Amino acid sequence: MSQNDKIIIWKVIIISPVNFVPEIEKLITITSGDYSSSITAFEIKDNLEKVLVEIYFDYKPDIDILNTKISKIASSFGIKSPQLKLEKLEDIDWVAASQKILKPIQAGMFYLYGQHDITSIPTDKISIQMEAAQAFGTGSHETTKGCLLAISDLHTKLDPKNTLDLGCGSGVLAIAMAKVWNCNVVASDIDPIATDTAKENIILNGTNDILVVTSDGFNNSTVCKTGPYDLIVANILSGPLILLAPSIVNQLEKGGFLILSGLLREQQDVVIETYISHGMVIEKKYPIHEWQTLVFKKSSH
Repeated sequence: MSQNDKIIIWKVIIISPVNFVPEIEKLITITSGDYSSSITAFEIKDNLEKVLVEIYFDYKPDIDILNTKISKIASSFGIKSPQLKLEKLEDIDWVAASQKILKPIQAGMFYLYGQHDITSIPTDKISIQMEAAQAFGTGSHETTKGCLLAISDLHTKLDPKNTLDLGCGSGVLAIAMAKVWNCNVVASDIDPIATDTAKENIILNGTNDILVVTSDGFNNSTVCKTGPYDLIVANILSGPLILLAPSIVNQLEKGGFLILSGLLREQQDVVIETYISHGMVIEKKYPIHEWQTLVFKKSSH
């Protein structure tokens, strides 16, 4: 390793509610741009509701801007905004730190890797490349893993013409669907920086036919007109999943499948009840630690 790999790293520390961590990861991913950032979370002893989040940057982030953005997102979900603390770390091996956090991930049919692991790709897996600078949606979070497992299990049960990744973030789930099925794939997100990130990852993985749209839910004519969909994947928080339930079910074909994630196990009952009340049938659950991924099917009648 050369001396140039030794650089100054900045660390942001956040004590966050467990179910808000995916939103923090997503925000950091889409605001880092061409810079590098790595994210990891640690359990807090005797505290099941909150975790310690550490975010490492190879540049000095604007802590005031991060605070403002996180506060705005937290407010929209009715969550008290967690406070951020910035620390400067001298002479850290960034490459080693990034590779330690972003290890190759195997989830069902899929193998997610960074450039540093390009020689280790197994021949019996569908490979998707994601870099440390794009930590949200790399497969390292339990909610993303759950969605990838669900897609893997559905690959022989479903031959979709239209699929939607709602709240796509990095675009990893849209890329996974495009690689599994020869179908139309739409990736949408409310944040234009997220959709820009998704476009870059789509090009990186050679799945250029995916249509990327910036949209607040279904408030975009392209997202609505492209539907109805045979499969919708929505890896977002439980609150938005409940609020969007009528629109999501309405945009799903009869007999279509729905994958929902981004919720804690303790939140699953109200989500399940909501979607059952809209005519959906629960098919399978993918619990990973405290997180839950749900698969529903819409009645064909």
